[in-house]
Amino acid sequence: MIKRINKATSLLVAAAAIISIVPASAADYTKIDSQEGTVYSAVAYKDGKFYIDGAVNNKDEAAYYLANGKYNAVANVDTGSSVTTYGNKYINVEDGSSFLNLETGAVTTDSIKENTEDDMASALRKNIKKDTDGRYTTADAESIKSLAGNELAGNKFGQVWYGVKYAADKATNNAATDLNVYTDVNGNYIDADYNLGSVKVTTTATGASEKTVTVSNTDDSYNGAGLDNSVKASVSNETVIGQDDNYIYRTAKVTVKTTTGVAVSKIDGVTIAAGTTAFDTTVTGEVSFNAIQKISKAQASDKVNGAKYAKTVNTYVLSDDAGVAANLLASAKFSIVDGKVVAYTDGTSVDAQTIVLKSSQGYYYTDITDADAEDATAVDVDANGNLWRLEGGYVYKFDNTDAWNKVYKVDGAMNKLSVYDQNDMVVWNESDEVYSVISAKATETPVDTTTPVDTTTPVQNKGWVNTAAGWTFYNATGSQTKGQWVNDSGVWYMVKADGIMATGWYNDNGTWYFLAGSGAMKTGWVQDGSTWYYLQSSGSMKTGWLNDNGNWYYLNTSGAMLANTTVDGYKLGVSGAWVK
Repeated sequence: MIKRINKATSLLVAAAAIISIVPASAADYTKIDSQEGTVYSAVAYKDGKFYIDGAVNNKDEAAYYLANGKYNAVANVDTGSSVTTYGNKYINVEDGSSFLNLETGAVTTDSIKENTEDDMASALRKNIKKDTDGRYTTADAESIKSLAGNELAGNKFGQVWYGVKYAADKATNNAATDLNVYTDVNGNYIDADYNLGSVKVTTTATGASEKTVTVSNTDDSYNGAGLDNSVKASVSNETVIGQDDNYIYRTAKVTVKTTTGVAVSKIDGVTIAAGTTAFDTTVTGEVSFNAIQKISKAQASDKVNGAKYAKTVNTYVLSDDAGVAANLLASAKFSIVDGKVVAYTDGTSVDAQTIVLKSSQGYYYTDITDADAEDATAVDVDANGNLWRLEGGYVYKFDNTDAWNKVYKVDGAMNKLSVYDQNDMVVWNESDEVYSVISAKATETPVDTTTPVDTTTPVQNKGWVNTAAGWTFYNATGSQTKGQWVNDSGVWYMVKADGIMATGWYNDNGTWYFLAGSGAMKTGWVQDGSTWYYLQSSGSMKTGWLNDNGNWYYLNTSGAMLANTTVDGYKLGVSGAWVK
């Protein structure tokens, strides 16, 4: 959490194998010394904490937990073990044989991932069975879905969400055969295939005036030109490509269907013509387009056939602002950084592509910038979604537009790296027996010990504590806070009934609040996607008429600010303000 993590200073210190950092003359990068030693694998974590497997710091070959300059042999983990990351602090050893907590160095043989998935599946089943009223078939609503292998893509050490499919009850809704449901570790879920956001579809028909209708979901039919209930939409080919604290991002195909005699002429105001190659009209009565959807993790206040769906969704056509089709990198991986989508490929070279999700005059599109392909001996993505590469003795960071910036100068033999952020990373070459540990949290006092970390010492938590499920809060006596607002240094946070800090939209006894990614309660104007909301000084979401510094605005029952329309006889301009 931002408020609990000290900012790394520009003076980076090191000890033992934690390398001293020497400014390079006449350069905008930092020179890093190297150490002799063999590293087989490594995982960088925050605040100077690392997992390093090898013969390092003049020690015998072993798996080590490095924290505060101290190398401790990790109990119950053999050197050469395969490791992956899981949740916001764990290393998964040998596919679940044990887990190393990178916050503390403690090792457990408990099946943390499997147990979490089982608990999530049970919680999801309970919530789905309680909520659904015809959205899914009874058999599926009452079943416990296996979550194994269904973890949604996301930046490492980020939130853990899973996706499963439920069979749609075709007797009660117009949905596709299978519906995507995304859930967090507590079974709080969203039906991701209902809300489309606001896709404006303009239709024509012989003998009728052109008509524009807002298609907001996949379950309803809408009135096209000259004929009621003649327009509907569906989504298919859904693939989650990433997530951040508040949103899930996925690619999908959106198809708008019309009945005989009604034709689609525009999508979001862009005329469908020969040049608008983003729109496929080869199937009679259909217009389809590929898109990136930005889906909020917060639940809407309403339900569809009893099921909960996303509070906000924005659907961005994979095209430029004129409707010309845009293509993503083939076989790309993705990261999410500051609301941007970064696509990349890695190998002996790395291609990078930045996708900015934009809207102009009501048209939601993707502004894509391609970077030149660059050589790379290793590529990694940090916990914030930033892309890094290692090549020719330099560590480069992608600027999330089109350029790579040199950050560190390292031994030219280096060919592997693990990055948590700019201040915590490991680079190494196993064959050449050389490595460097870069850390802003190292101490200057080396400690030579191979004593396994004591995993039994009890710790009394106070204040904010980060867990696999999210941030928790303990008061001055060490008691965990649950279901309460917390005032920390003048800033309000909401700790949910399960003890996890809330982010994004939160409904407290019928009143909506918005919590930033850091958990801080927001006040004033807040833009969520393309929609503006107003949060009063108490944090509660405002609805109805609002006088802000002499200007009148209108916020509908969902809190969304209206613009370019008339309410109660008063005309609202493009900014949402009443045009007097």
